Amino acid sequence: MLKQLVMVLTLAAFFGAFALAQEKPETEKKEDHKHMEHMPTDSTHHGMCCDKEMDNSKGTVSAKPWNEVCPVMGNEVDPEVPTLEFEGKAYGFCCSGCDDKFRNDPEKYSKNLSEDGKKFVGKK
Repeated sequence: MLKQLVMVLTLAAFFGAFALAQEKPETEKKEDHKHMEHMPTDSTHHGMCCDKEMDNSKGTVSAKPWNEVCPVMGNEVDPEVPTLEFEGKAYGFCCSGCDDKFRNDPEKYSKNLSEDGKKFVGKK
């Protein structure tokens, strides 16, 4: 009887640990999704390519920005920072913090650029 109890408890612990190892905690799932919003996609690379566009609910990542200065800070656009599409234009940014701010209020920040995207005309 004792051997059977030990066997049942051992199997239960094994399968319980196996089940827990398969499921990510909810916080990790959210962080992974949040990180992936900024990753460019390509159907041939299962979402992990750097030179294509990615549609998501808040913007589109694309290769080349139309503007030369950041619509948030007014600094020169960094080509390493992903761009976001708004009203048919791909906006570039000076840093990854600026793309997050722009994503939250694109109408406000898009007005900070001159018509040609070469000058910052808004308030910092």
